[in-house]
Amino acid sequence: MKILFKLINLFLSVIRRIRNITCTSYWRLFVNAIGKNSKFYYGSRFNYPERISVGENCLIEFGATFSSETNQGYLILGNFVKVNRDVFLDFTGGLEVGNHVVISKESYIITHSHGYDPLSKPEGRKLVIGDNVWIGAKAIICENVSYVGKNSIIAAGSVVTKNVEDNTIVGGNPAKFIKNLSPKVDEE
Repeated sequence: MKILFKLINLFLSVIRRIRNITCTSYWRLFVNAIGKNSKFYYGSRFNYPERISVGENCLIEFGATFSSETNQGYLILGNFVKVNRDVFLDFTGGLEVGNHVVISKESYIITHSHGYDPLSKPEGRKLVIGDNVWIGAKAIICENVSYVGKNSIIAAGSVVTKNVEDNTIVGGNPAKFIKNLSPKVDEE
């Protein structure tokens, strides 16, 4: 019986790998640029893929959605970026993500506003996320944020409504400063 379960798991693992390789190959046809060794898991979704550039060694997991309400927005992911399951990235206003960034499960990043009229034309607002940033699970980064500093951490479940400085941890609703972090060795 154990051998049967191992064989079934092996078979399912091979099927998942084939599905993910197929998905990555598919998006390579449409996304503007995809770096070496970057992978897209099955179930990732893109609006305006021609406005998206992905660096090397990136991983886009199942259910990640990259969306823009206009064809003017753009998304640039640096190298070694991991976008976990069910993340929503809005790039209507322009979104630049640095190197070595982790965006954890079910996070939302918004780069536009409709003001008080949901039917109005979206007003884009550019967001830059620095290098070595960790965005915790279910965090929300609102449209009025223009910068998330390098080497910073956004705690899980936080609602970020203001810019985040370099080398800091923020958390809460609304997110507030928690602690300073030591700069990375290569930054000194």
